[in-house]
Amino acid sequence: MRRFFKNKQGASAVEFALIAPFMLLLVAAILAYGSIFATSLSLQQIAAETARATIGGLSDAERKTLAQGKLAAISANYPMLDPAKVTFVFNAAAGSELSRVTLTYDLSSHPAYALDKLLPLPASPLSYSLIITDGNGIDS
Repeated sequence: MRRFFKNKQGASAVEFALIAPFMLLLVAAILAYGSIFATSLSLQQIAAETARATIGGLSDAERKTLAQGKLAAISANYPMLDPAKVTFVFNAAAGSELSRVTLTYDLSSHPAYALDKLLPLPASPLSYSLIITDGNGIDS
């Protein structure tokens, strides 16, 4: 019996079995947060480009059309985003030279949310909003 307790064979396997779940969770968390961060940055970039496209419009309707066209043209170029889940809202205040472009993205079916019971993930949806001038500084 004494020989059994002095035997060190298999100690590494036991240590690995104790530590492995935590290490795997750590790796999964890094991948999950990294993919959510990449999705967030992609949405932020698309929002900036969409808002920038509105500057050339002469009326609120034209600015909205330009923004929607830019969104449709570039959203498929971002692999972290599903273009069907991007919601576009354009608000222009009457009598003001300012308008707002808001993009919202539903994260609920994002692959990282398979770990939502184990990790504190950001709330869905993601939303980015930018305020832009009409480009000439004159009220329309």
